[in-house]
Amino acid sequence: MNFQFRRHFVLIFIACVVAVAPTRIAHAQEAEVVTTIGKEIVDALGKDAVEFGGDTAARQTANRLVTEATESVGNTGARIAKAQVERILASGRESLIFDLKSLSGKSLLLLEDVTDEALPSAVGTLARPGVGEAIESLSSITLQKAALAGETRLPGVGLKLVQHYGVEGAQLATDLTEDQANSVIAALRPNAINSLSSADRSKLLNALSSRADARVFNFQGITGSLVVVASGVVLWHGIDVTLSPDERVTELPDGTVIREKTSVGSRAVEAMPAAVRELSTPLIWTGVTLALGAIMISGILLFLHRRERMKGRESKVLDSEADRRSGVIDKTTSLMK
Repeated sequence: MNFQFRRHFVLIFIACVVAVAPTRIAHAQEAEVVTTIGKEIVDALGKDAVEFGGDTAARQTANRLVTEATESVGNTGARIAKAQVERILASGRESLIFDLKSLSGKSLLLLEDVTDEALPSAVGTLARPGVGEAIESLSSITLQKAALAGETRLPGVGLKLVQHYGVEGAQLATDLTEDQANSVIAALRPNAINSLSSADRSKLLNALSSRADARVFNFQGITGSLVVVASGVVLWHGIDVTLSPDERVTELPDGTVIREKTSVGSRAVEAMPAAVRELSTPLIWTGVTLALGAIMISGILLFLHRRERMKGRESKVLDSEADRRSGVIDKTTSLMK
């Protein structure tokens, strides 16, 4: 009986040792990683390690990063955390090393796919207040990495695109300009866009991505139907009215658009002032030339007319003088007789 009891006790003890041993080994490995990272932080900062907080702050930071990374992905977390911290230290940028105090161990896992060139910007993004926590709250590692890339490219906007539109937002964060991105997250638009059918939402987002000058607006009011407009041309709309092919809209500062009466005829009328301006200079000179020509011709005709009148008057005077002389001669002749 006692023998059997001792046997069970030994088996239970062995089982406990076997169960606990990997954990103890993992803790030992983690402790070793923490010590290594803490020392590397101090060595990388050199004399500026005092400003960081010295050996104590370096070890505390290393311990927190390793613990959080391990809690997130298990034993591999310590290895990943060590690798990413060493990449940050290798950059030689003091500001990035100080950013380690603002990073979480979980966020270090997002840096695995980030290139060395993009690493400083990515670390700076994660260190911004509230950004790292918001990215970590997303449902999958894929969305988290997309949000990090988007927020790094479009600060203040990229993360919101992924938060509002998920996988589609991740693509938008890659394709859109900052102005375009702002147009789809402004005011009530995320709710309006997400309320569209899948087909309409895809059409809207595709239209927005099709041109760099495209923006999302509300039609005739901040709660109006959504339209995608580029330089006054409607690329897509969810309006229950028909827009003619040549119809345009005016973009207003409040993010809305209104219809223009821009049929072919009205566009011709609108084009007239510009056309007149273009033609005004040659028309003026043509008019001046014609006026001068008319004046010259009129002057010549008037001169010729006056000349003819003067000739007529001279002819009458000569005829009158001749008649007078003829009369005198006749009288003289009659007296002589």
